[in-house]
Amino acid sequence: MLEGKVAIVSGAGPNIGREIAGTLAQNGASVVCLDIRRDAAEATAREVVDRGYEAIAVDGDITKPEDMENLVSQALAAFGHIDILVNNAAITSSPGLLDEDLGTFRKIVDVILAGTFNCTQHVARQMVAQGTGGAIVNVASTSGHRGKSGAIAYQSAKAGILNFTRACAMELAPHNIRVNSLTPTQTGMPVGGKPARPDDEVPASVPRGRWGRPRDQAQAVLFLVSDNADFITGADLPVDGGNLAMRQSG
Repeated sequence: MLEGKVAIVSGAGPNIGREIAGTLAQNGASVVCLDIRRDAAEATAREVVDRGYEAIAVDGDITKPEDMENLVSQALAAFGHIDILVNNAAITSSPGLLDEDLGTFRKIVDVILAGTFNCTQHVARQMVAQGTGGAIVNVASTSGHRGKSGAIAYQSAKAGILNFTRACAMELAPHNIRVNSLTPTQTGMPVGGKPARPDDEVPASVPRGRWGRPRDQAQAVLFLVSDNADFITGADLPVDGGNLAMRQSG
C-alpha cells in the first residue's frame, strides 16, 4: 500500500507512536522514528527493523527549528525523499484555569501547537520542493473538540491543532499535499507508569464499550496517508468509539 514511500512519525516512542510507525512500515513505507528521547526513537526503529522493515531513529525537539532541519537532512540522507508526516508528539498537564501556571501553559502549547507547526513547516517545504505531493496527519484529541474542567493547556492546544490542520490543507492543496487530523480518545494502555486499564472501567461516554487501542489509531493513519484517501483533505477522522457523536447528540 505504501511501497516506495518515506514516512516521518513524531512521538514515535511507546504506545500510539510506535504502533503507527510499525503499521506504516508493515505496509511498505520506510520510517523515520522521531522522538525527543533517543532511547525511545531507537527502540521503535529497532523493533521495525527486527520485523524486516526499514527504519532509522532520530532524536529531536519539535519546538527547535535546528532539530527539524536535522530531521529532514537525516531523512533525506537515509531514504532520499519524504512523502508522509505524522505529527503525534505531545505532552500534557492536568491543572485547570485557576491552578495552571503560565510557564507550564506556554510549554504545553509550545510543544503541541508550535511544535506541530515547526515540524510541519520544515517537512512541507521539502515536500513542496520535491514536487511529488505528500500526506500529513496531525493527531488531535476529543479534548480539542469540547470544553471540560481541567487540562486547560492541553485542551487549548489540541483545539488549535484542528484548525491548524484545516489551514494547512488549504495552503498545501495546490502542491498535492493532503493534510488531515484524527481524533483519538483515551486508550487503555499503560502511560506514565500507570497500569493498563481493563475494558470494564470504560466510561459511559465511550459507546463502543472498550478503551481505544494503538492499533485503532494506526489503522486510521494508514488509511489517511494512503491513496484510498486521495480525495480527503482538511478533514478530521474521529477514532473514539463514538465519544464525540454521543456528546453532539446529547
